[in-house]
Amino acid sequence: MFGSDNQASAHPRVLEAMLAANSGRCGSYGDDPWTVRALDLLYQVFETRDLDAYFVGTGGAANGLALSALCPPWAAIMAHPHAHVLEDEGNGPEFFTSGSRLAALGSTGLLVQPEEIEAAAARHSPDFVHGLQPRAVTLTNLSESGQAYSPDHLRAISAVCAKQGWVLHVDGARFANVVAGTGASASDLSWRAGVDALSFGLTKNGAVAAEILILFGKARTEAAAYLRKRAGQLFSKHRYLAAQAVAMLEDGLWLNLAGHANQMARDLGAGFERAGASLAAPVHGNEVFVRLDASKVAELQSAGISFYPWTTLGPDTYRFVASWQTSAEDVELVAKVLAD
Repeated sequence: MFGSDNQASAHPRVLEAMLAANSGRCGSYGDDPWTVRALDLLYQVFETRDLDAYFVGTGGAANGLALSALCPPWAAIMAHPHAHVLEDEGNGPEFFTSGSRLAALGSTGLLVQPEEIEAAAARHSPDFVHGLQPRAVTLTNLSESGQAYSPDHLRAISAVCAKQGWVLHVDGARFANVVAGTGASASDLSWRAGVDALSFGLTKNGAVAAEILILFGKARTEAAAYLRKRAGQLFSKHRYLAAQAVAMLEDGLWLNLAGHANQMARDLGAGFERAGASLAAPVHGNEVFVRLDASKVAELQSAGISFYPWTTLGPDTYRFVASWQTSAEDVELVAKVLAD
């Protein structure tokens, strides 16, 4: 129920769009009208045509391709110690980059801070051939603890990266939840804030399997197209990826779904607090991190409510994730169990 937004079904409009695309013959490998329409919608959403978009099947592929396009194999990619790319993607990024090293920043808080990147730059001199050579920073927005980077925060980080000649990538598996939660535009949370590359996730938000690597401005490189092909992520029947994106982006469905998930998470968090439980982190999107004693954990599990232990925020901390499919009744069931 609250184990992950990946556990939710695909939204009916996405399936309808895929079925509508399943008619007759058309060009392959992205040479189709659905891809043209999806690109046009991306230009509108991000308020620029100075971007390249690469549709892939998974978030791990989007992240790996982004980092391989931006970081040479002899260099390093800096990330929060609990970043998804560092802890939850196997050796995927290293595989895609042909050897670039992932290294943890000295972050102790829930979000990476600009001064932590400055400290990393001071530790790793470009004149020391034997040492780590950072060339990229990757952030997760929403972060692994459900926190949102604001446009101002991103600008401060990108300024430090630019000073060092490093590129900035954002893993946006829940980017829609950030846009819906902060009220900032997609452009203000990406290229206008100095982000070079964005892994724009649609799957968690209601698609079947559709993620988009977006390269902005000076980060655009023809290498990305070849890297996608090499990685086996250039889909021959590309229209089915693009049709999902069209369904999500047309008429603001992606934001409506994310906004609903965020509201359900806020309601859930408020219910926990009314029951006397403490939140381990503010609710910025569709994730709730809460401290629960063992008896309440057992009662919730006995009621068929799924959730996930999140020990990085403490041994008694658990993650609950809302989705577009979460209902008020789901939230009320949790409140009822807590009240009993």
